[in-house]
Amino acid sequence: MLLAIYLLIVKPNRRLDDYFLGILLFYLVIRVGVSCFHFFGQAPHELIKLGLMANLFIGPVVLLLMRALINPDKVIINRSLWQFGLLSFGLVLSWVLFDLPTWNWKIRYIIHFVLTVYLIQVAFIWRREFGYFFSSKGLTFNVRKAIIIYLAIVLICFGFAVSLFSSYIVGPLSFSIIFYLAMGYLLSNSPKELDTPKKKRYFSRKQVAPQEFNDINQKLTQLMEIDNIYRDPDLKLEALATQLAISRHLLSKILNDNLDVNFHQYINNYRIREACRILRENKHYSIEAIAYEVGFHSRSSFFTAFKKLKGTTPSKYRQEG
Repeated sequence: MLLAIYLLIVKPNRRLDDYFLGILLFYLVIRVGVSCFHFFGQAPHELIKLGLMANLFIGPVVLLLMRALINPDKVIINRSLWQFGLLSFGLVLSWVLFDLPTWNWKIRYIIHFVLTVYLIQVAFIWRREFGYFFSSKGLTFNVRKAIIIYLAIVLICFGFAVSLFSSYIVGPLSFSIIFYLAMGYLLSNSPKELDTPKKKRYFSRKQVAPQEFNDINQKLTQLMEIDNIYRDPDLKLEALATQLAISRHLLSKILNDNLDVNFHQYINNYRIREACRILRENKHYSIEAIAYEVGFHSRSSFFTAFKKLKGTTPSKYRQEG
């Protein structure tokens, strides 16, 4: 719980994956806490239901966490909200319509089934990364972190599944053991270059070989500067990797390790550069029209990206130009 609070509230420079990991730990704490309470004392029916409810939401949170760690540019929270809404609606109906015996012998198995479906979905989506991990190929720390957390969750959920047919304390014990092993691994294998200056950190990363990088970067530059594919508002990392005939993992590695930017920053650099040209040369274009012209989904996202890169608003930039 303390770690969840730290990730959600206290930690400086929190990233999206920090929030998801904090939420995941929060749900796990509820699940484990209810199990301990039930084992060492008679837990109220509502508390047992609450623990099972928390178990149901672990699946979608794990899916979002994996996406935020392995491929943060593809995380679309809005598309996942309907899943939480649907699960919440089902839980409310179950809470109202069914008593605890029904939860114990029917609802709990449905909850474990839904969680299993989510874990299988994650394994299917990131099967390539899992293959690289087990074959000892070079992976970024975020990818290794995601896989370790995923494997830990699978083992913890397996422990809780075993507890259905044995002692209720098996679930909490599996959580405690696996949690500390996973945290120990992540802390001992965290990149040491995090405490070094940014320039040193850039050169210390394992970059793609110069010849391979030059070939891919040449094709990438052509797609951006000649084909102008950055204007596509729905452009995603995977689609760009497909056009380059490389894996999304390799493209992400080139952007992060060789160019020192993520996919979102790389695309926005081209979009803002083109927006600046239009602002200078076409005074009659509205700001909103320019935003859509260069590939942004909305005026607000354009303003945010423009101010971040240029330190001023599009309107002021036009006046100063």
